[in-house]
Amino acid sequence: MKNDLSHKLTVFVISCGNNPNYDDCINALTHQTIRAKISIIKNYHPMSLAFQQMLERCQSQYYIELDEDMILKKDALERMYNAIEESEDKTAMIAFRLHDTHLNFNLFGVKIYKYDIFKKYPYNLECLSCEVEQLDRIKADGYEYSTLEPVMGEHSPHWTNEGIFERYFNLMEKFKEFGYVWLENLPSKLVHKITENPTEQNIHALLGAYTSIIKTGISKDEKDFTQSKSREYGLMEGYLSQPHSATIYLTSKCNFNCHFCYRQHNDVENAPDVDITMTTTLLNKFPSIKAVCVCGFGETFLSPNLKWVIQTLKQRNVFVGIITNGSFLKDKLDMLEKDDCLPNYISVSLNAANKFQHEKITGTKSFWKVKEGIKLCISKGIDTFVTHVCTKENLKQVPAFLKLANNLGVKTVYLHNLLPHFNEKENDDFWNLVLQKKDQPLIDKIKLLPEANIVKGFPILIDKNETRRNCKFPWTSIAVNGNGSISLCNSVYPCDSKNGDIHDYSPCWQNEYSRNLRESLLGEQLPACKKCFRNWE
Repeated sequence: MKNDLSHKLTVFVISCGNNPNYDDCINALTHQTIRAKISIIKNYHPMSLAFQQMLERCQSQYYIELDEDMILKKDALERMYNAIEESEDKTAMIAFRLHDTHLNFNLFGVKIYKYDIFKKYPYNLECLSCEVEQLDRIKADGYEYSTLEPVMGEHSPHWTNEGIFERYFNLMEKFKEFGYVWLENLPSKLVHKITENPTEQNIHALLGAYTSIIKTGISKDEKDFTQSKSREYGLMEGYLSQPHSATIYLTSKCNFNCHFCYRQHNDVENAPDVDITMTTTLLNKFPSIKAVCVCGFGETFLSPNLKWVIQTLKQRNVFVGIITNGSFLKDKLDMLEKDDCLPNYISVSLNAANKFQHEKITGTKSFWKVKEGIKLCISKGIDTFVTHVCTKENLKQVPAFLKLANNLGVKTVYLHNLLPHFNEKENDDFWNLVLQKKDQPLIDKIKLLPEANIVKGFPILIDKNETRRNCKFPWTSIAVNGNGSISLCNSVYPCDSKNGDIHDYSPCWQNEYSRNLRESLLGEQLPACKKCFRNWE
């Protein structure tokens, strides 16, 4: 039976929520030879704030700081505990080695602390090197820390390209600031690794170090783990990436007049329907595209080119989805079936729970046709999604909508938050309608409904007082209309000729518009991007 030391020892795991080593880290902790209390500190920024959480949460005599990329040996906690128990009174902390799998090098990385000493020295939240600054204060008061040679586990056996880029970028920034001896030959070591093993991961490691080397000055801000990308990695990735998905804005013709639609509030570039030639040009220019969503600032089934566009995409083995308001499914779905070009999925935008709401929103009497169209898609075995835009105004109608979807046989529903399709002069209208973080209790009530099991995505809530930069579309996706005009946003900003076009004679993925859009998302927000829930995913 394990010795239960959870009253004397706490292990704090510092996590940003997306590290590929996290599961192995936790699994290693649950299989230790002793039992300790485990506390997860997740998504705190800056890092000094995460470290301060250890001092505020700790209720035990000792605590261990463990990053989520550290995988401990099964006796590591016991050995570290014994070492701190046997240490001198003036010993405040002991550091142990970990084996760095990428560099094949043992480094000091995991530490055990005496809480009664460290609680008197809170972390400086304004200092980039908060641990160094804290230890300087502790040493000045006569306390000591020691380092022991035994290797207690592995450091980060698994990496993502982004993670390893940022690791070596940050290490070179530290070398420039502090001149650590063990980092002196780091760039040459990384070049040697690529020579011996030219993997994508090793290339990203060198790119991270090289980005720091050529950058003027030293970073004074920590990586914000609540955001998806650092500025340095995001800019570099923009040059390395190619779109793997696309949005085809097939037509701007529509038979509905939904008040929250972009076309009701803003001008959309006049363009003909996308045709086979434009579709082929898109795929030839970007053979990396494996999935396409056919939609529009209009109704897809109003375009006579729909079946030809889908057929062209299917012939190139592209995964195809259609977004539709559903009013023509009953009458026109068979044209796709006859031409053997059924899409992989159909997403029906249904923002009403009954015919009265539907007529008020759309200005049509097509509710029964939409319902019959949904049932027809399901009967033909097509993956059929139903989406519903939720606002503070209509949230109380969601239970009735879910009952309707369930009765129609729908298995997949996505509840979306409102997109910022309003003009700036209507800014207050948007904030009065959009669902925000403070509305979480209302969403939690919906999750308790019997029909909530068919909901695969609940509204992503935003906050007027915060900024997120998690949008991935400018690095992964491109949109095109019938003019060939592009956009790297598939939610708010429509295709426009001033952004560039898809034709072979003009660059678009690396033009000034594309680069500026990516850079804006890595720094100060564009007004609409700040309000877009895609940036909070």
